[in-house]
Amino acid sequence: MKESPPTSNPSDSSRPIRVALAFCGVLGVVVLAAETGIPEVRVAAAAVGILAIVSLAWSLRRQVGESSREAEILARRLVEERDDLEARLKEEHEQHATLERYFEAVMEHIPANLYFKDLDSRFLRVNQRMAERFGCGHPTDMVGKTDHDYFDAKHANEALDDETRILRTGRGIEAKLEHETFAGGSESWVLTSKLPFRESSGRIIGTFGMSSDVTELMQTRNTLEKERNMLRSLIDSIPDRIFVRDPDRHYLLVNRAMVQAAGLDSPDQMVGRRPEDFFPRTTLTTAIQEDLDLLSGNRSIVTREWEHERDGETRHIVTTKVPWFDAEGRCHGIVGLDRDVTDFRVARARVTESETRLQEVMDNSPAVVSMKDPDGRYLMVNRGFEEMFGLLRADILGRTDHELLGDKDAADVIRERDVQVIAAGVPLHLDEKFFIDGQRRWYATVRFPLRDATGRIHAIGGIATDVTDRREAEDSMRKLNDDLVTANHELQRAHEQLIQAEKMESVGRLASGVAHEVKNPLAMIGMGLELLSRRMPENDDTARETLERMRRGVDRANTIVRGLVDFSSARQFEKKPAALNNVIRDAIALVDYQLRKARVTLHLDLAADLPEVEVDATKIEQVLVNLVINAMQAMEEGGEITIRTRFTRLHDIKRDEGVRTSRHLRQHDRVVLIEIDDTGPGIDPANLPRLYDPFFTTKPTGIGTGLGLSVSRKIIELHQGTLDLTNRHDRQGARARIILHALAPVHETADGDR
Repeated sequence: MKESPPTSNPSDSSRPIRVALAFCGVLGVVVLAAETGIPEVRVAAAAVGILAIVSLAWSLRRQVGESSREAEILARRLVEERDDLEARLKEEHEQHATLERYFEAVMEHIPANLYFKDLDSRFLRVNQRMAERFGCGHPTDMVGKTDHDYFDAKHANEALDDETRILRTGRGIEAKLEHETFAGGSESWVLTSKLPFRESSGRIIGTFGMSSDVTELMQTRNTLEKERNMLRSLIDSIPDRIFVRDPDRHYLLVNRAMVQAAGLDSPDQMVGRRPEDFFPRTTLTTAIQEDLDLLSGNRSIVTREWEHERDGETRHIVTTKVPWFDAEGRCHGIVGLDRDVTDFRVARARVTESETRLQEVMDNSPAVVSMKDPDGRYLMVNRGFEEMFGLLRADILGRTDHELLGDKDAADVIRERDVQVIAAGVPLHLDEKFFIDGQRRWYATVRFPLRDATGRIHAIGGIATDVTDRREAEDSMRKLNDDLVTANHELQRAHEQLIQAEKMESVGRLASGVAHEVKNPLAMIGMGLELLSRRMPENDDTARETLERMRRGVDRANTIVRGLVDFSSARQFEKKPAALNNVIRDAIALVDYQLRKARVTLHLDLAADLPEVEVDATKIEQVLVNLVINAMQAMEEGGEITIRTRFTRLHDIKRDEGVRTSRHLRQHDRVVLIEIDDTGPGIDPANLPRLYDPFFTTKPTGIGTGLGLSVSRKIIELHQGTLDLTNRHDRQGARARIILHALAPVHETADGDR
């Protein structure tokens, strides 16, 4: 017979489920009853427990049926408990939200850097102020980072050590002054407090801290400290005794000099004590009353000299005291200074004695001695100075030469020399002339700078010695010597005139012989040229031009002969108004062949609208031909000659002062200039003074006679003009310059007025 399978019991299959639901419900109630942990966890545990209990109740209800009264009561109670739990959860959630808002407000608005870190010193949370200080846009940018991401290694390691110690000991660090150095190199000072960060159970889960930027405060403190040390160093380095006392006359501050004067080793030995603890009471009676007057406002300053006996020596002390007020005008004590003037008084006595001795020496000196300050005021004079100006010393000291001298021009000269001594810094030797009692007196004067210990010129000394007798003797000797020199020059000049007269006599004899020997051949040549001109074909222009040049050459030879005679004679020129440019062109035509043969290029630079000149045209041609021939002969290998003319007025004319003729050249005269430049070797400077001497020549024998320049200069002088030969400024040859009077325009009057 087949056995039927066993049937299952429903209650047995649901038992594990009921056990699990019961366990969850009990666990949720336990967690809720513990009232520990995070609120969200407690709420979740309570919800799970309630759900488990409700599920268990319904499971039991289904098991026992709708008639189980106990199950309904239990379920109702559980539902009420759930509602109560939900209300409490809502209240705690609202409290948590409020606390969160408070925390956010604190983090946002507190004027300090706030931060929280985990156990590995990583930032969990920072406020906006700290994020901005660390160069971040938002606090979340710093989460998960450490101090090593923002500071240099030294400061980051120090901060890590502090936080490790806090995590280990549980003790915080309050009001620690830290010097921060950021990774970028910037530095700052902060005042930091660091504490352990605990959970509700008290377990340390990290650190939190707050830091305030005190960089400006530290800089101010360092500056004040530096200034305080500098002021203290300054006070201690001053040789005068400096002290500060309170209204009860207790020392608040003293410098090193004050400590030494009291015979002590340290300022601490004087601070808090009174003067009578160190100085004799006999010297303090007046000082005490002075202090009371200053403190009461009866006096604003006290200056007194008193004597102090120390080591058997009497010292002279000058004390200066003033009341010490704060910014609100309240008197807090007295500030004073004691100066030992013993050495100064001794030095001043010695100086006075030296000045007295110096004054005695100066007063007994035959010289006139004075001393002035840089502004020209007299500081010291001797008796000779008083007698020289007829003034008393009291009327001289403190005054200037402009106040003492009636001659302001003379005072200006003296002041100018004083300024020159100050500027140069060296003595100035000179001769000065003064009128004393209407008589002229000469003084040999030396003005010299007087320097102080630093080398600065603080005064100007002057010593003047009367040398009138010596000067008059020297003037007499000089005049006698000048007379002798003049007589010697006159003798030499007379000798030269005799030589010149002898030369002129020789030239006259030569001229008459030349005129006799040369004129006849020239006359015969002229007759031959006349005969040839009559028989020459009329259409042969070249031949006629050649004959014309030959005729002019003959005329030129006759003119030269006459010029040689004129040089030794005093006959009048036949001067007429002439255009100087035309005269130059005529003269050039006479030497055109010689110039081309000598490979010399001629350049003419003749000014247009040149005024006429009153000249003997033939004589001027003779001068121009002679100058051109001289220039040509100086250029053996050929070269260039430039002739230029221009109209101007004289501005720098050098003339013999003895000339009194009405027509000699003077300043601002209207003149015409002729300049003849060559490109030859120039004139030897040693020969320049002798160029115009008759018979002087540098040319080889047979080429020059030495009369050309002397005759030419004589011709120009007869025209009341000048002829000068010099080397060109560019050192490229020689230059001959002729200056002649220009005729005035017709519309001008004789005296030059229009």
